[in-house]
Amino acid sequence: MRRRATRPNVFRGLKRFGVYSTDWKFILIPTAIAYIVPFVFGLWVGYVPLGFPLGLLVFLILLGIFNYLRLSKPSYWLSQKFDAEIDQWTKYRPPLRGELEPTSWKTSNRK
Repeated sequence: MRRRATRPNVFRGLKRFGVYSTDWKFILIPTAIAYIVPFVFGLWVGYVPLGFPLGLLVFLILLGIFNYLRLSKPSYWLSQKFDAEIDQWTKYRPPLRGELEPTSWKTSNRK
């Protein structure tokens, strides 16, 4: 069998409309909320339900914001920012279970 060339872009993120697939949850969830809430409360402007233009407006604004952030910030900037907020911006965190095994540093190369 002959060796085949490896594709260099296999591990790159998939982009749609300039937004990576990992960031779409941050666009679609607020858009769905902005679309559904006016229907729940029965908000209409004339004969048009307010959810349609509001959902479209929220989608376009968030799409523009994420395209701007993707161009001006490094990869995974948003998810790392959320992780820092969850950890309350601590400088250090205690090691999680399995990250530090006491036997590995207690019995290192002693004979």
